[in-house]
Amino acid sequence: MEPKRSRLPMTWTLRPVLPENVTTDSITTVNVFVDSIINQTSTSKIVKNLGQLSVINSLTHLKRVKNQKIILMLANDLDPDECVAELEGKGFNFAGLSGRPEIIPVPAYMPKTCSQNLEARKLWPCNFHPDKRLESILRGDFFNQLELATIDGYMRTALACATGGVGAVVVDPLNDLIIAQSGDFRTEHPAKHAIMCVVDKVAKAQGGGAWNSSSTLAKTSRVTYDKTGPYLCTGYDVYVTKEPCVMCAMALVHSRARRVFYGFEDASGPGGLGGSVSIHLLKGINHRFEVFAGVLEEECRTAALVLHTNNIVQNITHTE
Repeated sequence: MEPKRSRLPMTWTLRPVLPENVTTDSITTVNVFVDSIINQTSTSKIVKNLGQLSVINSLTHLKRVKNQKIILMLANDLDPDECVAELEGKGFNFAGLSGRPEIIPVPAYMPKTCSQNLEARKLWPCNFHPDKRLESILRGDFFNQLELATIDGYMRTALACATGGVGAVVVDPLNDLIIAQSGDFRTEHPAKHAIMCVVDKVAKAQGGGAWNSSSTLAKTSRVTYDKTGPYLCTGYDVYVTKEPCVMCAMALVHSRARRVFYGFEDASGPGGLGGSVSIHLLKGINHRFEVFAGVLEEECRTAALVLHTNNIVQNITHTE
């Protein structure tokens, strides 16, 4: 079932949840010794000799020469005289160089973005090849208006099933089909968060599933029991009105989600996809997916707040 597409201008802004080393323009530096080339005809020979005698494996992203300056070696708390002595001890000949090394900072790592590369080149030129997809995501033009309208529509579907203040939808983007949708039922069981419930229903559609309570089985648009299909959420997009907690974020890793879109970040809770921690960016996990926040952010926050307020009122009423 295809959700209704929004034809109005988007009132929300999509925010990619990316690692800090991508979103920052600051450059981490490391100190190296450089020397001045006084005989330019010797440059190629000097570069070749240094490449054999002073390999700097951690700095292969840097050009060796910049404006008649050449990188000799990492500083490593040495002074210039110690640098000269160490290289000469390895058989290096300073012919063609000034023989008076100086210490300067250079980029410690290869830039990940064009803006980082601009900052890095102020220090020293780098070998850099821009990631066009990443640059488009950072610019905010990766999704066209039709795609944004589709994202808007699926999040409105998640809002419509937001029992318990949170709603989730799993979508097959290839066929534009909703595979499963669910509200939040943690009042019945502490593990029945919206994400856990909707993943369980995807499993049920594939012939598995652990929970059979009718209250957690909101209708799905396709139940095939096809065990030859994808593993759980492989290739599927997940929409959820509130940032998944750490438990739910890990469930999305294990279920092999393709992309995750959420509405608002809950500053008071243990957010797992950009709040307290970004599970999808941790080293060592065996699956990664893209995460985007801010879809219908205010509507999603309001829906959760209204439910929370109603619950407080009901609790007060029951205790009177």
